[in-house]
Amino acid sequence: MSKLSRRVEQDELRARMRAVGMSHDEIAVEFARRYQLRPRAAHRVAHGWTQAQAANHINAHAARVGLDPEGDAPMTAPRLSELENWPLPNNRRRPTPQLLALLAEVYDTSIHNLIDLDDREQMPSADLLLITTIRLKRAPASAVGSLARTRSADAEVTPIVEAPNRQQFLLAASVLGVAAVLPRQSGVPARSVSVRPTVFTSADDLLADLREAVTVPAEWFSDPDLGSSGDLADLEARARECHGRYQRADYAGVARLLPVVVRGVEMLVTDPPAGVNHCLVRRTQAVAYLAAAKLATKTGDHDLAWLAADRGQHAALAADAPALLATARRQIACVFHDTGRLADAERVAVSALDALNRKPGNGDHPDVLSARGALLLLAAMTSIRQGERADARRRLAAATEQADALGRDDNRLWSAFGPTNVAIHTLTAALALDDPREAVAIGAQIDTRLLPAPLVGRRARLHVDLADGHARLGEDAIAAVHILDVARRAPQLLGVDPTARAVLATLLGRARGSTVSVLRSVAEQAGVAT
Repeated sequence: MSKLSRRVEQDELRARMRAVGMSHDEIAVEFARRYQLRPRAAHRVAHGWTQAQAANHINAHAARVGLDPEGDAPMTAPRLSELENWPLPNNRRRPTPQLLALLAEVYDTSIHNLIDLDDREQMPSADLLLITTIRLKRAPASAVGSLARTRSADAEVTPIVEAPNRQQFLLAASVLGVAAVLPRQSGVPARSVSVRPTVFTSADDLLADLREAVTVPAEWFSDPDLGSSGDLADLEARARECHGRYQRADYAGVARLLPVVVRGVEMLVTDPPAGVNHCLVRRTQAVAYLAAAKLATKTGDHDLAWLAADRGQHAALAADAPALLATARRQIACVFHDTGRLADAERVAVSALDALNRKPGNGDHPDVLSARGALLLLAAMTSIRQGERADARRRLAAATEQADALGRDDNRLWSAFGPTNVAIHTLTAALALDDPREAVAIGAQIDTRLLPAPLVGRRARLHVDLADGHARLGEDAIAAVHILDVARRAPQLLGVDPTARAVLATLLGRARGSTVSVLRSVAEQAGVAT
């Protein structure tokens, strides 16, 4: 389709949508979906402007509000094109918070509607924080300069951006202290979300083969091809690949690979060949069962998750791998946590911490720091759900100390532990305390670029929480952008994550205009009843 033909089509479509009462924001959502437009371009096209026409409107508004009264720095069509397409490769012209605020005024929309996940992953944390401040304070573009100077002055007292590790502790204290006494947000009723994910059944049961592999004794395996998969080095590599696929949110891929790994390692344990390293066999067994427990927990089969995690802890104990043992015990605590048995979850997590701390030597090994930090984060979330804010605050502070000692965002033993993960848990804590405004503010300060590259699912889960927070605030357009980004980057997560499914159902129930069809297609993909 030529540019002229596309413009004619867009003009006709825009006229029909305006005739039925759709807003420019709703038209922008539909244009972004239909024509694969970035948000800034979609809002421009929703007004029917070419880049040259939009540049004229921007220049006129900048002069009117006093940002460029002399016309010394006019917007041009080529410059606007770069700003719309950033952060594409080789495009270095990043839209500043003040410019985004100016565009939001010209396009008559919220500043958050002009950025998407690609923008958020590339923008500096300071810019994201300022953008959220602009939205919360409803600050005009002409006041953004003073806001930025205020944030900079505050940073000299409490270094929010330059000291990310210490920042996480301050955020935790803020969430668990201030949020506890803030009034409930009015206007949007609190939403009850089930903690149990949907269990795949019948033809959609991803875990059928894994369930059989875990529950059938190794002596009964009759597959003649298993011998070719019984090499220990190969099994170890496949077990690690299972964790990699899980963290990339490829749950179907894990479900296909894990049964072969479990059967192969069980045969090695039952009938080990001469000269095999028994500790390594047991460690590989623990790694495989840990992946199985995570997958079963994620997809809602908590019985299988409990069994697999228990197998994993016994294998780690036999391998004399303390950090791996603590990680397996954390997975048992996760099962209790997700099924509402909070006292049991806390008991298992605390006993695993005690056992890890009693183990002599290697207390500052990255694996031990990560295992201990991950247990502390789970224990903190358990305390929050039990209403024990003081314990939660203490445990988040202790997790921050572990992240400080680790000194970076890491993924030891597939824990994703580090300063950024501590910050993500403070956001989750704010949601658990029913303070979505605080959660959104914390999310604006989290730079997911610091997370290791394989953690696609962890990044996507953060955006599920942000969608939840914005939906609770009644900011459905922003929540929908987060959900659509999750659907694009980690589509399988929408099928198994209870919060994502609940938020999607809520958004669909409140949607109007063209957003209905967009969200419905996502809901159908995720298997959410509409």
